[in-house]
Amino acid sequence: MPMTPMAGREGGPAPIRPLLAGYALGSLEPFMHALIESHLILSPKNRDFVRAMEEAAGAEIDGMSVPSMPHAARDEVLGAIYAGSWYGRPRPEKIDPDVPEPLMRLIGRELDDIPWRFYGPGLREHCLHEDEGVTAQLFKVKPGKALPQHTHNGLEVTLVLRGSYGDGVGAYRRGDVAIADESVDHRPVADPREGCVCFAVTEGPVRLTGPVGRLIELVLRR
Repeated sequence: MPMTPMAGREGGPAPIRPLLAGYALGSLEPFMHALIESHLILSPKNRDFVRAMEEAAGAEIDGMSVPSMPHAARDEVLGAIYAGSWYGRPRPEKIDPDVPEPLMRLIGRELDDIPWRFYGPGLREHCLHEDEGVTAQLFKVKPGKALPQHTHNGLEVTLVLRGSYGDGVGAYRRGDVAIADESVDHRPVADPREGCVCFAVTEGPVRLTGPVGRLIELVLRR
């Protein structure tokens, strides 16, 4: 009997279940695949559930006549899943212990060596991918600082790599996954002592809310 999947330290079980199933079946897009795989490496919470899903899927496949996949097609699939991997470029000399290898293959450097971009007071951002409605970003937030209040026009999935944060919906530490959609309007705030570094994959644009968001909307309308 598989364990109930968990979204985070205080998150409910339902939001992450489709992502875990998609990971087990190999149907997630590459950046979401890397996020979920990294979560499973950092946290034991959902490993039993995914293992049970994989075993069930394997049993179904064993009873089917499945054509063998040509090497070229197999390599194309692996290349899509591990986009940004070591292929074609040297492996970094140092591997950041805070970053699981699936993410390290995408980032290609330690967190402290990333060319962070200003995102607001106490906030830094590094975009890894932005195309076809999917954005993959790293966020570095100083202790006690907050991201702008926002909601979503799609799914936002966030993995904590360092430190912790809370958003009024849940509290998330290293290895935890937070999931939000258009029903969630939140303002993530980093831990006042240690701050946080997170990896987020967003499907669809983020919509700012609260005083800052309303001010920006007024400016853009002029």
